[in-house]
Amino acid sequence: MPSVAIIGAGPSGLAAAKSALERGLQPVVFEASSQVGGMWAGPGRGAWSASARTNLSYYSCAFSDFPWPSGTDIFPLRSAVADYLAGYAAAFDLAPHIRFNTRVDAIHRDGQSGRRRTLWRVDHRDASGQPASQTFDHVIIATGFFSRPSIPSFPGLTDYRGQVHHSADCDCPQVFGERFAGKRVLVVGAAFSGTEIACLAAQFAKSVTVALRSPMWFVPRWVHAVPGEARYPIDLVFYNRDRNNPLIRERNRFLTSVAGNPGLSAPDLAFDKNADPPAALVITDEFLGQVRTGMVGVKRSATLSFDATGVIFADGSRRDIDVVVMCTGFASTLPFLDANQLLSVGFSPDDQLQPTLLHRHLFHPDLPGLAFIGHYRGPYFPVMELQSRWVAGIISGDYPLPTTEAMMDGIAAERQMRLKLPRPQFPHGDFVGLADGLAREVGVFPALPVRHPLHEHIALGPVVPPHYRLVGPHAAPDLAQRRILETPAPLLEKTVYHADID
Repeated sequence: MPSVAIIGAGPSGLAAAKSALERGLQPVVFEASSQVGGMWAGPGRGAWSASARTNLSYYSCAFSDFPWPSGTDIFPLRSAVADYLAGYAAAFDLAPHIRFNTRVDAIHRDGQSGRRRTLWRVDHRDASGQPASQTFDHVIIATGFFSRPSIPSFPGLTDYRGQVHHSADCDCPQVFGERFAGKRVLVVGAAFSGTEIACLAAQFAKSVTVALRSPMWFVPRWVHAVPGEARYPIDLVFYNRDRNNPLIRERNRFLTSVAGNPGLSAPDLAFDKNADPPAALVITDEFLGQVRTGMVGVKRSATLSFDATGVIFADGSRRDIDVVVMCTGFASTLPFLDANQLLSVGFSPDDQLQPTLLHRHLFHPDLPGLAFIGHYRGPYFPVMELQSRWVAGIISGDYPLPTTEAMMDGIAAERQMRLKLPRPQFPHGDFVGLADGLAREVGVFPALPVRHPLHEHIALGPVVPPHYRLVGPHAAPDLAQRRILETPAPLLEKTVYHADID
């Protein structure tokens, strides 16, 4: 069977290794750290804080054939996600295939094999720095989307004499107490980490101000499927195959019903008059409440500049601040690819939405035998897994590789999306469509007959990973059916879903 190197042992790399083993392949996983888990495994690696929770419930943030342990919080903490991924690696015996503390330096095209297949040489070094090389038929890049903290070059920032941190530095309550106690704090950015960090910092700081450029929706993790009725995890309400899904057909009205008008909490959060409401959506439980009570202030400003002791906003107003926290996201890095390879994949390191241009986020015809997994904005676990199952099936010869023409058409569509203005928060935000499209390629789309006992759950219930283990290769129908029936289904249930959500 063909050999395959996998770079990274985060969620994408683990799913890729497990899928390769399912197809009878023998993967070798190169992991620079000493543990699995990627961005979830430790401080500064993408999941910004030990107290950070997933934005999706464990019903969705999971692999299709590996349930969460009993007793897990419905929105797990970062540490619980790290434990889940370690448990996944143990359950499927992935550790023997992982080379920990091994950093990949370069990937080179290395001639042709006897079967006229391009080979790839992987140059790497272990913890001692000893260099080595190994040749593979295929390489899967699974290093993730969040590689390097990104801090924009604001005018005057180099002259500012206060503290400047990135969200990745804000790892635990002890850090908040040490850095923010009694300080005037400016949080730059009101997205996922910005809102959460502001709420935590407000417990210690003298004042907290969040600077944002554009209005957005602020949606809690628990929402009403029907106004006035039971609340459910947000993903179980939002993600389904119902053609009348109000998030799609009546998006603004529906978001108003579940999130409210943010302008009622502060004028700077109000939507622009005579303009369509924004597409950007942030999941946060406490932010609007803290804004209403004055614990957190907000300032909408198209630009920011700094002087020695403070910040100047676009309207010319100025505030003294002691600490700046840059909640400005992460940039992607691909340090093991050379200039020609980066050019082939259209790599743009400062593009936090689409750093690469690939067919289905996976392939480029100029790089045969090379695939990416999880390298797109919003890498949900089930999508990573479906990508992995498709790529493994192609490597094993069970599925055909997309044609060069199909790949070029897909890349052209990605390029058009990159040029679109205004740019969407998530270029591929249709999770259900993305997952189902991949499932059809793998042959695991759950097209159940009308009389099947799960037909309604598939058609109207929330789309969750076990849907993709009901049929097709490596199906686990008994496990899948049990997990689907255990998942609350807002559009199907007639009784209140009982949960401790207050």
